[in-house]
Amino acid sequence: MQKQRDRIQLEDDYAHAIGQAAYCFAICEWNAVWSAERLQTGYIKTIESKRKTAGVIANELVGLVHAIGDPSLKAACLPTAIEFQRLVRDRNELLHGKPGTASNGDQRLFRRGTEWTISDIETLSDELATCSIRLNEMVHKHLSTP
Repeated sequence: MQKQRDRIQLEDDYAHAIGQAAYCFAICEWNAVWSAERLQTGYIKTIESKRKTAGVIANELVGLVHAIGDPSLKAACLPTAIEFQRLVRDRNELLHGKPGTASNGDQRLFRRGTEWTISDIETLSDELATCSIRLNEMVHKHLSTP
């Protein structure tokens, strides 16, 4: 049964865009986890044991940031935590998208009846990379221990 995947007609560029978005998300998610770890020591140990989804991680990160007592630190961190929360929803819409055939015959994923184009996926990847960079800054700049 090797190479059964080749029976699915999918352009290499489209598959690459999806794979890149998935990888960018994985990096972003782990930067979110490390941010949560800085806010609550031991958080990282709960990820696998409690089988936390990205949505749970995002919601918990936002909650941990809301609990920050220092108003300037909270203001520095909250927009990025909220952005990660939004990007989790977008990633879910991509990776849980409905497969179908576009009007030109190409195989695509769809969300709410709208095709995910390569351009849409690349935009999501860029947003994920930007959020990941900001989360990493949270870990190493805003939430670093003295």
